[in-house]
Amino acid sequence: MYSLAQPGFLALGAVLLLPSLLRYRRVWQYSNARLLRNTGQRDLLSIGLNAVTWMALGLLLIGLAKPLKGLEHVQEHLEARDVLLTLDLSLSMEGFLDWDGKDMPPTKLELIRDAALEFVRQHEHDRLGLIVFGDDAFGVWPLSLDRQILERRLERLDSLLPPALRGTHVAKAVERSLDHFDEMQQSDSKILMLLTDGLDSIAPEVADQLVQRLEQHRIKLYVLGMQLSESTSIVTLARRVEGGYYNNSSCQLLEIHGILRFNEGEISITLDEEKTHGRKNYSDLLPV
Repeated sequence: MYSLAQPGFLALGAVLLLPSLLRYRRVWQYSNARLLRNTGQRDLLSIGLNAVTWMALGLLLIGLAKPLKGLEHVQEHLEARDVLLTLDLSLSMEGFLDWDGKDMPPTKLELIRDAALEFVRQHEHDRLGLIVFGDDAFGVWPLSLDRQILERRLERLDSLLPPALRGTHVAKAVERSLDHFDEMQQSDSKILMLLTDGLDSIAPEVADQLVQRLEQHRIKLYVLGMQLSESTSIVTLARRVEGGYYNNSSCQLLEIHGILRFNEGEISITLDEEKTHGRKNYSDLLPV
């Protein structure tokens, strides 16, 4: 799609040049027909020079008008969800599940990293975000449709928190996740996926506040535990809000995308679409 920054130059050129195009031209300019014997070649040359002159003037006017190649805003409706992955980076996640002492198995952190990467690749139309937590919770990537940067952050998961901060504080992780939904949510279907092996307890009054916020904003809480007891506070919290708890005790690759069974919500996204090349740049992406 093209537009003109200075369209007035074209109008001005038309006003100045139109009289010369429409003026009366005499056909017979010679008193003796014999003088026309060698004018054919000169007429062709004159026509060629006139054509070149008009083309040059036209190109000059177009250049002065400053044509711009713009982007067309296209409103699309995508069936999508807001899914926030909140991952436990505590030092205990460096341990193993059911290690028999022979072949070195993947750590729990490697398992949730690979599961999260697979989940991201399986859900290209969902808005995904990433939060990590230890003693505190930190936003790594906001809810958006950008996949490349999110995948790069997940691949470097073990380097996102220094060892001094790699404890476990589940309540802060849930609170930070809810705050992010308040700031960035667009879809009616909101999912908080918490992956942890933490045994951290949540105070009853804090749990009540979290339940209220989850229910008020209709956020589904799913807990994927790594050998996590069903009596822990976070599992109890998930059940209070009619979420889900799934326990993993093997070294097999987790399949997060096979766990979620929920209806999709619709969000409206404005795309800056460059028609000529077919590329789409999502305009809802925000910095961390």
